[in-house]
Amino acid sequence: MVTYIRIELMGGGYFMINTFSETIIVPYLYSCTNIVTEVNKEFLDLTEYTWSELVGKSIKEVGNMLKFNLYPLEYKLNNKYSGYIFTKFLNALEVDISISIGSETNSKLYTFVEKPNSRLNDKLIFVEQMFIDNISGVAIYSVPDLILLKANQKYLNFAYSNYNKEENSIGKPISEVITGFAGTPAEVIFNSVLISQKANYVREFEFDNISKGKTYWDSTQTPIFDNGRMKYIFHTAVEVTQRVLKNQNIKIQNKIISHQNECLEHEEAIKRRFEILRRVINTFDLPVVRLSCPDLKIIAINKKALNTINLIKPEFIPNTNIKNNTMKFLLGLLRTTEYDRRISGVLKEKKTKYLNKQHYIIDGNELYFNIIFEPVLEVNGEIQEILILVIDVTPEIKSNINMKEVLKSQGEFLVNISHELKTPLNVIFATAQLFNVYCESGSLDDNKNSIIKYIDSIKQNSYRLSKMINNIVDLSKIEAGFFKLNLSNNDIVKFVEDIVLSVTNFTDSKGLNIIFDTNTEEKTIAYDPEKIERVVLNLISNAIKFSDAGNEILVNVNDKNEFIEISVKDTGIGIEKKYLDMIFDRFKQVDKSLSRNAEGTGIGLSLVKSIVELHDGTIKVESQYGTGSKFTVSIPSRNVSNENRIYNSEVRGKDQSIRVELSDVYS
Repeated sequence: MVTYIRIELMGGGYFMINTFSETIIVPYLYSCTNIVTEVNKEFLDLTEYTWSELVGKSIKEVGNMLKFNLYPLEYKLNNKYSGYIFTKFLNALEVDISISIGSETNSKLYTFVEKPNSRLNDKLIFVEQMFIDNISGVAIYSVPDLILLKANQKYLNFAYSNYNKEENSIGKPISEVITGFAGTPAEVIFNSVLISQKANYVREFEFDNISKGKTYWDSTQTPIFDNGRMKYIFHTAVEVTQRVLKNQNIKIQNKIISHQNECLEHEEAIKRRFEILRRVINTFDLPVVRLSCPDLKIIAINKKALNTINLIKPEFIPNTNIKNNTMKFLLGLLRTTEYDRRISGVLKEKKTKYLNKQHYIIDGNELYFNIIFEPVLEVNGEIQEILILVIDVTPEIKSNINMKEVLKSQGEFLVNISHELKTPLNVIFATAQLFNVYCESGSLDDNKNSIIKYIDSIKQNSYRLSKMINNIVDLSKIEAGFFKLNLSNNDIVKFVEDIVLSVTNFTDSKGLNIIFDTNTEEKTIAYDPEKIERVVLNLISNAIKFSDAGNEILVNVNDKNEFIEISVKDTGIGIEKKYLDMIFDRFKQVDKSLSRNAEGTGIGLSLVKSIVELHDGTIKVESQYGTGSKFTVSIPSRNVSNENRIYNSEVRGKDQSIRVELSDVYS
């Protein structure tokens, strides 16, 4: 039996919807004059958007958010349309959309019914691991309109730069995602799959990318059927450019060698062979030097080789006629002993010799070369000449070096984090065990004073855990692009002064003198109060951490017209000059030992820098070891028209903020 339900709107009015059960209400949105005025909980659950993100938007804007053009449908009432919409987190949903007239003037009701068992994650479990592994480029397109429903980053890197991010590509037709799709062999291949409904595999497919140039791919288009009907096309793409180029080079070399062998039959053929070889070398994209044997005179040297020598030895004049000079002349420009040893090996063994990872510093830049010494043999097996080829492997070597440094830094970071997490957990666990002993022995009242002290210890170590976890999570959010600022216009002078006043009791207990000073009484600028509070407290925490009783901490706010400067200066131990460039790095610490005098994960300053940069600001440090440090934050002096006042109602209390941010120095 069909049941009709009357839905009352918050702004007045109502509409009726029908359903098969009184417990089921379909997702809907309601609009007046093309502005969304109401959405139900089911619609929010379906799309993963919040009420505030949808209400007040135009139908066209909401359609853009769902990646489905709702606007033209308002002229085709009482019809049902099928298609894909996309949630806030870019999950594809196959829905039936219906539009009917609401109870108010110029109002319409849009209902969205998700088709049963249509979600990709449920239907295509067998390919989900390929998206997670991100080894090959993988994507799923709808049939027949070829809308991109899902793709991994490897696949998106294949697209033009405007579409190499999920938010720009998911929900788009293939003609937009893949640059130059229309009228290309790629379009023919996909149309063939649509017509034949059979899988297609293309080996070493050539693709001309605007930004990357010509690349080659092994590509597979596999149709996926649902109830006997082709529903999706599963596309995989593996870049094989290096393999193709390597094979092409091998073919070129084989062609040269084959041609040489044919020409060895008589003297005239040999002359033609050397003439061909000379031309190829001159156009070769690698530095090449030809040496005669056994006198090792330079027969020819191409422009690429001259330029390379000039890089290594700037005093070398490229126009110098070095032809017919002996190899000793060339070795004099380079490294005589290592090169001479390889050439001697070629002459003796008649085999190819290599000189790898040759390191040069040129204009302050590090360069790495692999050198190949290749003998060219006569028919009788004697060496006719030696080819010297130079390959620039700087990108590969530097990439390996950088990767090792990153992995080492991350390892050190994880070891330190493990230690820092373990310390408060051990304290809490030990205290819990002690409470258990008191409970079993019935001595809770006898140890009341001790229990109060232990409860304070649990709270303090909980604050430490909270700070560490918050910092790690926030750094991850910043890296992923999910860390957002809630900007509002506030008096920054009073704000910083209040923070300083709120920590004076604590600094007094430490025997430290904290002073606030400013060159202006009031300055209203746009900033996120919660985030800037964390920045200031973090810098004060560092100053406290590395100061001794009797030291002084000076907090300044200076109006620099276009910028506001907030500085925290201490007279503590300071920082050695060699560490100044690394203190803001995410995986670097000045002190990597596990027995440091001051506790902390070492990621606080990295988070501070990230928050400041999100405000379009900068942070710098000045320090002299033994006399103290000064951290200066600069924030643009500007206001915003649309303020976000969430800070006033939702952030934790100031006392709790202080206890969390100063947890690693609290006692």
